[in-house]
Amino acid sequence: MYVADLVKNFNGEKLIEKITEMEIPYKAASFKKNELIVEEGKIDTHFYIVDSGLISFSMTNSDKLQVITRFLNSNTWFGSANFLLDSPFQFNVTALRDTKIRIYNRNDILRLFQTDSDGFWFLYFDGYNQVHERNALIEIAHHDPRRRLISALLYIANTVGIKTDDGISFPRGITQNHLALVSQVPRTRANVELQKLREQGIIRLKPKPTVVLDILKLREQLEIHRTPRTND
Repeated sequence: MYVADLVKNFNGEKLIEKITEMEIPYKAASFKKNELIVEEGKIDTHFYIVDSGLISFSMTNSDKLQVITRFLNSNTWFGSANFLLDSPFQFNVTALRDTKIRIYNRNDILRLFQTDSDGFWFLYFDGYNQVHERNALIEIAHHDPRRRLISALLYIANTVGIKTDDGISFPRGITQNHLALVSQVPRTRANVELQKLREQGIIRLKPKPTVVLDILKLREQLEIHRTPRTND
């Protein structure tokens, strides 16, 4: 059976609705800009729902540098992979602006699985997808800097971008420094490549926040700068 068949009647919105309807007890927490929510390497069996705000996930790479691997905004969740597997949390989770979160205990959330198997499989595969997403972003380190930066722009636009009249806007709180951390490109080089994309009319940098003006042309740039394969 395909994954899609297992969760065909379930989605993220239904998951949050179901948890809310079940009146599962939780702790309401508020975090200020740049405040650490969960620390990488710590055992954490909680489940988190982001009610408002913006957060980033980052991890330490082989060079001991922090690399951002994911952003989440309001009406999203995280923690499913860790509380299911009893594994250390693989990311630092940080608030990028004032953020409000519901924190649930593992045993209370597990009640969801007793009443809805779709809910279990949805959370299970969400945890799997988080790991896959992390690995995919780390993989872009093998590309040239321009391609890495374009990949990061597309990732942000497609996951937390906000559609506007003139394109797709980055959420307030995501800066060019964050973009450099996602793309694993030095800040100075990232600025050079961003200016090139601005001159081509593909993105707008000012006034803040960054706006992707033409997502199709941005995707075309990814193909133009694909590194040619060499025959061994």
